[in-house]
Amino acid sequence: MSTFQTEESVSPKAHKLKAWHVRAVRPIVWAGTVIALRGVGISSAAGARSPAQVFIAARQLYGLWALALLLTAMVIGPLIYTLPWLPLRGHLAIARRTLGLAAFVFALFHSACYLGPTLLRDWRALYRSGSLWIAGLLVGVLSMTIMSVLAYTSADRAVRRLGGHRWKALHRWVYPLLAIVFVHAILLGADFGVNKGPDVAGEPDAGCLIGMLVFAGAWLALFVLRKRRLKWHSIKRR
Repeated sequence: MSTFQTEESVSPKAHKLKAWHVRAVRPIVWAGTVIALRGVGISSAAGARSPAQVFIAARQLYGLWALALLLTAMVIGPLIYTLPWLPLRGHLAIARRTLGLAAFVFALFHSACYLGPTLLRDWRALYRSGSLWIAGLLVGVLSMTIMSVLAYTSADRAVRRLGGHRWKALHRWVYPLLAIVFVHAILLGADFGVNKGPDVAGEPDAGCLIGMLVFAGAWLALFVLRKRRLKWHSIKRR
């Protein structure tokens, strides 16, 4: 199933029968998303010497949050399948779609923090920073297009309108999306140690790239275990 929707959301009537603390998962995730959005804005403004530096810091942090939330949402499915004894499995399953949508929201803020100031200052800066920068922007447009489609079709009505088979086929795009987002971050992200924006001071740092690759590796390992229909208790017996 997709990052942006889980099995529980296909059956809203069953969802209403769940305990209150399970139904509260989505509002809690959204509340945390709002707090995190504001926190990034406040921390970006703290110590900034100019409005431009605020937007630069914010776009970097919003981008990192978007990638981290996307990975978190993707890891939940194989995690709860591989570890059937994991506590709060129902809570995590319900939180999965909301986390995917939260990743989309952070990606929107990430894009806005770059496009807004750039278009207001000088739109020609979009293509003046070299071929790597232009390629990174194009990859970013592709990733936002895919995320927008997945977010728009994450609602229950989209499942009913498209049908289960077509809906699942569409939402399998979340897997190439992860690779596309990584390429975008590597081409443009100062925190990923390959390239950086012309308005970013200092040298690129690959620390975040290493951390995110480890996170992605953990997801991939769990994904392979799920594909092989292996669970922790069955592996333990072997």
